[in-house]
Amino acid sequence: MSLYFGGWFSCDPAEPQAPNRDRFILSKAQAALALYPILARRGFFPLAELGTFCRNGSRLGGHAEHGTPGVDVFSGSLGHGLSLGCGIALGGKLAGGSFQVFVLLGDGECHEGSVWESALFAGHHRLSHLTAIIDCNELSASDHLENYLSVEPLREK
Repeated sequence: MSLYFGGWFSCDPAEPQAPNRDRFILSKAQAALALYPILARRGFFPLAELGTFCRNGSRLGGHAEHGTPGVDVFSGSLGHGLSLGCGIALGGKLAGGSFQVFVLLGDGECHEGSVWESALFAGHHRLSHLTAIIDCNELSASDHLENYLSVEPLREK
């Protein structure tokens, strides 16, 4: 919420596809239910539409999908959000764009090798317009991380 209302994120709901807008990728797709009220409050779609969540024909599915106003990419493949963010950030850099790319990952998806490959790629290509945010709630879809594979020490990594 701080990105959208704290002055960190530049986007205009009236021009959701503006070329120089900032991008947000919800890599932890199961958190779409938390993203939709933020998008509605920013004016991407009416607040009343929140009542259609996961209903047949709704634009608000269980995972955020491209085509939902304010959503740039389909999320759902665990660990691929940072890869998508790298591609978008590199494309922007090569085209001389000044937009920011923000990716919200879950600490549980940090088990995926693609996350670490993307982090190495971002560093190598000096993608300074890319920001990865990790939700460190110590949970994954099936259990507490400490019960099967800890990602600690995450800060050092």
